[in-house]
Amino acid sequence: MKILSLEFENLNSLKGRWKLDFTQSPFAESGLFAITGPTGAGKTTILDAICLALFHRTPRLKSIAKGNNELMTRGTGECFAELEFEVQGKTYRSNFHQKRARGKHDGALQTPTCEFADADTDKVLETMLTKKTKLVEQVTGLDFSRFTKSIMLSQGEFAAFLNANANDRAELLEELTGTEVYSLISERIYDHFKSSEESLNHLKAKAEGVSLLSEEQIQELTNEREALEAEQKRLADQLKEWQAHLSWWKEVTKAEQTIATSEQDLKTAQDELERNQPSLVRLAKSEPAEKLRPMHKDLKRCEQEVKTTQVNLDNSTKLLAVRDAEKQDAQTKLTQSSVIVEQVKTEQQDQEKIIEQVRPLDNQIAVLKDKQTAAVNAANTLNEQHTQQHNQQLVLVQKTDELKQQEQLSTEYLNTHQADQHLEKYLGQWQAKVEQVRTLERQHSEQLNSAKQALSAVDIQQSVIKSAQEAKASQDKALAELVVLENNAKQQWEALQGNTSEQVLNAQKDLLEFWNRNTHSLLEINRGFLSAQQQLQAKTQAHQTNTQLVDKLSKEREVLVERYKEKETSLERLTRLIDQEGELAKYRAALESGSECPLCGSKDHSIEQSQDIANLVTQQEREKHELVIIKKDGQEHRQQLDSLAPMIAALNDDIQRTQADIQQAQLNWQGIIGKLHQSLSDFVGTAPELALLTVSDLGNEASVVTFAQQCELQLSQISQQLKALGDAKMHYAEAEKQRLSVSVMADKAQSNLELAEQRLADLNKQNHSINEQVAQIAQAKEQQWNALKESIVQTSIEAPELEHIDDWFNAKSQASNTWQQTKQQQADIEKQLLTQNAELKTLDDKLSSLKKELATLTQESESLVSELTRVTAERAELFGDKNIQATSNAMKQKVAEAVNVFDAAQLELNRCELEHRTEQTKHTSFSEELVSKQSAHTQAQDAWLESMKTSPFESEADFEAALLDEEVRTQLQSLKKSLDEAMVSAQARLNTAKATQVELQNYENAKTWQEQDQQQVELAATECQNAQQSHATKIGAISANLETDSQNRSNQQGLFKQIDEQQVEFDDISRLNSLIGSKNGDKFRKFAQGLTLENLVYLANKQLQRLHGRYELKRKADDGLELQVLDTWQGDVMRDTKTLSGGESFLVSLALALALSDLVSYKTSIDSLFLDEGFGTLDSDTLDIALNALDNLNASGKMIGVISHVEALKERVPVQLKVTKHSGLGVSEMEKQYKIVA
Repeated sequence: MKILSLEFENLNSLKGRWKLDFTQSPFAESGLFAITGPTGAGKTTILDAICLALFHRTPRLKSIAKGNNELMTRGTGECFAELEFEVQGKTYRSNFHQKRARGKHDGALQTPTCEFADADTDKVLETMLTKKTKLVEQVTGLDFSRFTKSIMLSQGEFAAFLNANANDRAELLEELTGTEVYSLISERIYDHFKSSEESLNHLKAKAEGVSLLSEEQIQELTNEREALEAEQKRLADQLKEWQAHLSWWKEVTKAEQTIATSEQDLKTAQDELERNQPSLVRLAKSEPAEKLRPMHKDLKRCEQEVKTTQVNLDNSTKLLAVRDAEKQDAQTKLTQSSVIVEQVKTEQQDQEKIIEQVRPLDNQIAVLKDKQTAAVNAANTLNEQHTQQHNQQLVLVQKTDELKQQEQLSTEYLNTHQADQHLEKYLGQWQAKVEQVRTLERQHSEQLNSAKQALSAVDIQQSVIKSAQEAKASQDKALAELVVLENNAKQQWEALQGNTSEQVLNAQKDLLEFWNRNTHSLLEINRGFLSAQQQLQAKTQAHQTNTQLVDKLSKEREVLVERYKEKETSLERLTRLIDQEGELAKYRAALESGSECPLCGSKDHSIEQSQDIANLVTQQEREKHELVIIKKDGQEHRQQLDSLAPMIAALNDDIQRTQADIQQAQLNWQGIIGKLHQSLSDFVGTAPELALLTVSDLGNEASVVTFAQQCELQLSQISQQLKALGDAKMHYAEAEKQRLSVSVMADKAQSNLELAEQRLADLNKQNHSINEQVAQIAQAKEQQWNALKESIVQTSIEAPELEHIDDWFNAKSQASNTWQQTKQQQADIEKQLLTQNAELKTLDDKLSSLKKELATLTQESESLVSELTRVTAERAELFGDKNIQATSNAMKQKVAEAVNVFDAAQLELNRCELEHRTEQTKHTSFSEELVSKQSAHTQAQDAWLESMKTSPFESEADFEAALLDEEVRTQLQSLKKSLDEAMVSAQARLNTAKATQVELQNYENAKTWQEQDQQQVELAATECQNAQQSHATKIGAISANLETDSQNRSNQQGLFKQIDEQQVEFDDISRLNSLIGSKNGDKFRKFAQGLTLENLVYLANKQLQRLHGRYELKRKADDGLELQVLDTWQGDVMRDTKTLSGGESFLVSLALALALSDLVSYKTSIDSLFLDEGFGTLDSDTLDIALNALDNLNASGKMIGVISHVEALKERVPVQLKVTKHSGLGVSEMEKQYKIVA
């Protein structure tokens, strides 16, 4: 990965927008550069910007989000960071941007935005915050942790790694290289080992307690099941007989109830018929009047039509006279309007002749007015221009005088201050020398502070040594106490185990939990069994009821079919009688008293003895009604039979399924009971109290509940025992852990004591070095200041004191600027005077020309006024002051109005003539219609009078009295129909019920069944059903025992096979656990960390060869993670890392840092490095070695940026990125070439 450019805005103290392009000069010529500046200026902010652009966080700030951004510069409204980098030949761009609301510095932080793009194609690859960081990791092969350890290296962190003890170094290795996965693998292997061991023990315990039935027990159970099945079949046949007997009794009771109800309904219908007899008689009398109703209605209609037509004819006669008068009036108005139109048109023609003379005069007047207006406007414009030019002339004269005065003042100032002319040349050189003096002064102050700190550090370190000695004594004492506690905890744990191991207790707990789960299954099976029995009883009862109902409905339908045939025959007979009576009525009407009958020859005609046709018709209607009722009943019976068939079939299926559910419940019950009994036998020896638990037969829920309670009690006791044992074991493990922890702390205390003593020696040496540097810096500062004062005096200027140098520089800088500005101002004034003199001459020429043009325009305007007066007088004589267009439009309007009045009169006349013709046509039509209606009325009256002669009515009043209202007649007809239907229906139900009763009494077993009443039969059926259920329970229990025994025989072989397979698995995982498995994961982790450390040491030694050939890192043979240094200049002697000096520690730590950069970036080549390193503790020789090493790295193609305060480093590195801090403002800036100006 190679960083190409960095652009950022408003981060920490670096306010504004900055861009560093590492592909351009000066970075392109030299890949090694230094980032320099005072403390707090913002050097490390450049590295923060790189991290922010890639990962939205920095090493110092873990989170940059909507509600938290401590990185944004105070007093700004947004921050931004964008990085371009190259990975495997491809260029990418990654940025981060966050604003405040409205872009104000006090606005609320908004949600950050980001972008990751292909810089070559500008294709955006991701814009979501979380997904973008993952994509960066995928492209670069570096997460945030590896990035900060491979590209940005900090010496302090790796010096800590170099001097850490084994445990601390293991934690650092895990953090730096991500080897925590090996700890997880070790823990998982240990957990797998324990799980495999428990599974093997459980299978072995299970194999020891399996028991099987003997051959005699199997044969005995089989014979018992066959006997119970035979008895079950006999009880089923007996139950079927009892259920048929019970159904017969229910049908007999229902038939008796139906007979009583039908007799009551028949009596009610007869009473209702008698009560409504007067209304029925009234209905019969209205029949003759109904036959005359149409002719009477026709007569009344004709009378009304004659009256209506006569009224229409009279109205038409009156309206015809009105229409004739309107027609005459419209003709008169048309003639008058025609005369007015001719007069108005003549007046219009006279007016047009005058307008033709006036229009040319108006055009001439308009032209003259336009010319006069243009002349006046032009004169006004010239006057304004003359005034404006004159004012400009006055202003220029005034400015010219002012410029001459300024020129005189500038000349006087320049002559007076000629000494300031050369200040600009020397000020920059003097300021640079002052800055060098101040730098030496700051270094002197810093070294003095360092000397004070060194002395303080010595005192502190002596206190640290004392504290370390006290801590070591305390840890030794605590370790002895914890050893005693560990032994006590171990003895307590072993005492609680006793004769019963934790493995046996867990096996008993697993068994009880297994029983507990199966107890819930037993409860569910028992409840399902009881529910299935209830459903079977209910569905069997429903099936019997529906079957009996089908038989009854079938018999009733057969009776209805016979009755239907009888009624159909009777109806045909009545129809023939009525038809015959109709034919005979014609012959009776022709018979005369005393004459012979043409059929029989008798002269005595007893017509009153003939059969009444009305009675026959009534009987026919009643037969039809009864036939409809019988047909309807038959259809209803058919529908009921059709609906009962699928119900019976569904009940059969439900009964079979319910019986199967009962049998399955019995099998499931016995299967679980068998497993429970089998598992109980496993603990006869180890836990006899468990073997006493029992469960009774299916159907007894109380027994199951008791068993469940006993299981819960035993499970609670074992759980408490296991908890006590686990607590003791955990207490022992905790004590052991505390002892090991304190042991480690004791070792650490010893190490801290040794390290503190070594540190004290280093501090004394460092203090001596600092005192020497203080004296050197003070001498250099004095030499620099004396040289500067001598340079100032040589320019004939008095040199100031150092404490007043800033004010002196400001004053001299102001004087130099004033002299240069005055010189430039004098030249500008001379140019302006030349320009203004030329402008004054031009204005004089323009003013003379404007005066001549104004005189010419005045003469033209007077001529135009004279001509306009003459033409205006001539027009007034012809037409006055009237407007041509308005006068012409008014005359046109007058003509149009006269024409409109004429047109309206013409339309009115046409309308009157049309209405007159229309009314004349209507009058003729009404006359003809009246004649037709009067003829129709005469015919209707004659027909009515003829009908009245043959009717039983004496007059029209008698007819109207007998005639019923249509609604009343309909109600009476409905009443008659409903009474007849009620009689027929009640009689039919009564006949059907009596027939059913006779049929039941004639049933083949009726006499025998009558000997037992219905209650006795119900009791016998219930007893039979209970016996059947008891036998089914026993059969299920026997079948479950046999099935369990068969399953146990087949499972026995499979169980031993499982044990062999589990043993193989256990052996494998046991060997693996002995190699790398551990409960806390430290075994495999330390092994993997040792390999990682080997690789790290190898890479670090390669870097040491480049840095300095003297040293080589080695691992201690007796401790896997301890390091030591091989000194090749002292006969390959091995040295502890704690004995290295500050400079030596720096070289080794730098090598480790570079090695770790290579190690964590195994997926990506690292071509850019930033060293945030303190070089201030190095002497000149070691500093030369470090700088040579950096040059070697740069020569290998890496771009290297170094953050440092060391002057020698600044001199050795030609390319420098300077960060300057402004005093008192809290902001810093880089050189202007890196600033982006908006």
